[in-house]
Order: sequence, then structure tokens, then C-alpha cells
Amino acid sequence: MELKATLTARAAPVEAALREYLLVRPPENLYRAMAHIPLAGGKRLRPVMALLACELVGGDSAKAVPYAAALETVHNFTLVHDDVMDEDDLRHGVASAHTEFGVAAAINAGDALFAYAFEMVTDSDCSDALRAELVRHLAITVREIGEGQQMDLDFEERETVAPAEYLEMVRLKTSILFGSAAFGGARIGGADAREALELRQMAIEVGLGFQIWDDYLDATAPAETLGKPSGSDIRQGKRTLLVIEALDRAAPDDRARLAAILNGGDNSDADVAEAVAIMERSGALAACYERANSYLQGIRDTLAKYPQGEPRQLFEALLEYMVTRGH
Repeated sequence: MELKATLTARAAPVEAALREYLLVRPPENLYRAMAHIPLAGGKRLRPVMALLACELVGGDSAKAVPYAAALETVHNFTLVHDDVMDEDDLRHGVASAHTEFGVAAAINAGDALFAYAFEMVTDSDCSDALRAELVRHLAITVREIGEGQQMDLDFEERETVAPAEYLEMVRLKTSILFGSAAFGGARIGGADAREALELRQMAIEVGLGFQIWDDYLDATAPAETLGKPSGSDIRQGKRTLLVIEALDRAAPDDRARLAAILNGGDNSDADVAEAVAIMERSGALAACYERANSYLQGIRDTLAKYPQGEPRQLFEALLEYMVTRGH
């Protein structure tokens, strides 16, 4: 709880910036839909990571607030669109944007959030050359997130997905936005490109652990903890690492039953519970738990190069929280 309170306090400047950026104005239906999910809550992991990376290299994190707000806006634009594609009704414990405002309005709001993020980047307190670098970096990141999302959609139509394929999808869809947080924060803080890229790679690796842990929680945590329906990945037939490992490890009868549930399309709570039981019996749950935690050592090795102090301690605590939260 202490860490969560500290992260909330650290996120306060970004929270204030988002509320200012997302003030409701004409046309009100657009801006209400745009603000709905970003201001509903969330852990603000990406913006806090950007601010801490800035401080880690000796910079003033206040200069990175617009960039950090842009990252959170990109993240939320993807959530709005993901919820439409996945037909999820809840996000951050509130009705998803398409449930609240309709599918067309939610898609439009997501598009507007995407564009607005680049406006925010240009408010960063840095040189014109660095602003241009950050805009290009974020544009490439968003395109690659789209590549990862398409891979995720494609996997739903396939019977088998290799672990390496899945991890590449996660790297693109989820991890590189964490990488952008560390990279941009470090660059605004005065780091050269080499140092910023090393921190980016570290953040990408923890992003992999974050997503694997997210998949684990989706199968094991209640809806109240998740802020969205539990077992939604199973209901949608997603080939997460949990599923991939379970299909590889399970006994033949269990494998056949799990495949039938994943391909069922309209699974009950009992079906989801049965799928989770198969994952546990097969050892897939334990394997994914270990995989998520295995990324922590590389994080510690990279951060060990920096002097002890609050930025490093908070960075270490944040990254550890990302792959152990909810446990």
C-alpha cells in the first residue's frame, strides 16, 4: 500500500496535466468520451516510469510531464479500441467507452486521443530537435503497437502459437510503450541515446513480465481486483502464454477439453473455471509465474549501474510491483 501511495503521489503532476488536457468542451460528446477512460483511474505505470527515468539520469522530471501524459493518452486510446474489439464491458471498474457512449463514439474518441498525444509531446520542455526525435519515436511505437495487436487478433484464428511468437506479439503490443517511457524520460533528463536505449531495453523486458503477469491475473484474479471481467482472455479464445503452455503440457484429455473451451466462443463461468483448473494441473500457471519473475534480475542488473537514491529505489520498486502486483 505504501508503494501505491507513493506512485499515486508521483503521478499527481501527470494526473493534473491529463485533467487539463481533457477538459470537456464543445463538441461535448467527443470530449466526454475521450476523458471517460483516461480519467477513470489506472495505475499510471507508464507516465511514472517516464518521470523516474528522467530523475534517474539526473534530470528534472517536471520537464517530462507532457511526454508522460502523452504516453498515458496513447495507452488509453489503445484500451478504448481494444475494448471495442474484445467486446469488454468494463474498464478500470467503470463501463467501457463503447458501452457508455456507443461503438461509433468510442472509436472516434480513441482516434482523437491518439492524435492528441502528439500535441502533448510537443509541449515537452526540451529542445526542438529532441521534440522532433520524441514525436518520431512515439509514432514508430504506436505503429508497432498496431502490429502487435494484429498479431494478437491473428492468433485467435490459429490452433497453435509458438512461445517465441507470443512473446514477440507482447513486445510489440505492450512492452514497447514501457520502453518509450524509459527512453523518452531519460532523453528529456539529459541522457544520451546509448544510455536511453539501454534503459528502454530494460523497460521492454519488464513489460514482457508485466503482460505475462497480466495474463496470469486474468485467469486467477476476481473481477473486483482486475476492474474488468475475469477470464476474458479465455472467453475470447486468446492464445496467451498461459494457454500455449497449457496446451503443450496438458494430458491429452485435458488438452482436448481446453481447446474445445477456447474455440467455444460463448463460454460460461463454469467453462472458464474448468480451463483455469486445466492450466493449474498442467503446470502452466506455475511456469508463467516463474517466467514473469525471471525478468526481475535483468532489471536489477541494469539499475545497479546507477547511484543509490530515491529515483533508483522507486524505479526498482515500480518494476518489481509490475510483475508481482495482485499476488
